[in-house]
Amino acid sequence: MTTQPDDGQNKPDPDFIQSIRAGLRYWQKKTETMQAGQAMWLDGQRFNLNEAVVQGLRYPETWQDTALLLLQTFDFSEWRGYWQEWTAVFEQALAAAPEKETVVYGRLQNRLGQLYRLGNRLPEAETQHTAALALAQQLANDDLLAITYNCLAEYHLGQRNVDQTRAFAQAALDLAQTRPSLERIAAFAHLNLGRIEVFVGNWSAAIDHFQQAIHTWRRLNNHIYLARAWDDLGNVYTHTGEFGLAQQAYEEAGAILSLTNNVKDKAYVSLHLGVLYYRQESWDKAEAAFLEIDPVALREQNELDLLAIIYNNLGNVYLEMKRWDSAADYLNLAIALFRERENALELGNSLGTLASVYAQDGQQEAALPLYAEAIQLLEQFPESQWAQKLLREFGTAYEKLRADLGQRHG
Repeated sequence: MTTQPDDGQNKPDPDFIQSIRAGLRYWQKKTETMQAGQAMWLDGQRFNLNEAVVQGLRYPETWQDTALLLLQTFDFSEWRGYWQEWTAVFEQALAAAPEKETVVYGRLQNRLGQLYRLGNRLPEAETQHTAALALAQQLANDDLLAITYNCLAEYHLGQRNVDQTRAFAQAALDLAQTRPSLERIAAFAHLNLGRIEVFVGNWSAAIDHFQQAIHTWRRLNNHIYLARAWDDLGNVYTHTGEFGLAQQAYEEAGAILSLTNNVKDKAYVSLHLGVLYYRQESWDKAEAAFLEIDPVALREQNELDLLAIIYNNLGNVYLEMKRWDSAADYLNLAIALFRERENALELGNSLGTLASVYAQDGQQEAALPLYAEAIQLLEQFPESQWAQKLLREFGTAYEKLRADLGQRHG
């Protein structure tokens, strides 16, 4: 094989370009369908894959094949938590594009936006999705339009913007339902619609959306997204007190994920199982489910919100067990991470729970400012059923504590 370097002056040797193209097509074939076995094989090959991509992005002649490979392997990088290292690669791909008004370019913009969102770079994420939307409208391309609507729905879901999430997800669904090639986008739209209905507490609508997503992912034979939809459905059943159905849903998700090395997805199922046990007041089983999750692996993948939720939930379990020191330690870990991530809703919950720990552990003076900050944060979410429930609980506890302390000081 010719290995002539490109010094930026001479036109690269055609044989060299052909060898790069052959390498890219090898990887395209290897990643055509991404099931658990292939993803695990790719884990050991990802540095070779990365090298093929880096080479392919150096030349206009191989850019298209490289871009298509990047799009094809995106799921793998997201499932396995490699999105940090791929962010720079997608930035490079967009910068190197020989043409910037194509469907492929727009799809790359959306993927980069998703990578920015995973890294909590929210303004940059919105910029990419908004640019992709303008391009999709300019090209009058329904496929790119549906993909972009769905990405914007995901973005607004993360921001807990109810109306925007519903509008963009429904727009994606409406377009996708007219085109059989967009079944995958329809399934994602159902997931986004289901998750925003969970946020507002509209359980029956959420169940319907998740069941439709399950039906589609099963037909498409996409196991990871099928497992995620089962996990979402189980979460709703936990909320509605249908514990048997929740257990079944988590078992479906767990059975699929047992064949994978997807750290984040397995952590979510263990997390939700722990919540199920917590709701049933099985404190030991809840604790065991939460402790089964590897915090080091999640930190390595920068899954800080998920890690903080696990710490928060352990704090709740230890509160119920009246293990005050352990409860405070874990809740303080959660609070530090939620502050770092600027996650106001979860931060409010953890602060209020820590206040409950202090109030019961004889540290009433320390509890008051925590309740006050929790209430201030939770008031930002009038559409969240959960936030409103917490506000009632923390508000009542705060007023009672103020009255008790007032009497004591009086």
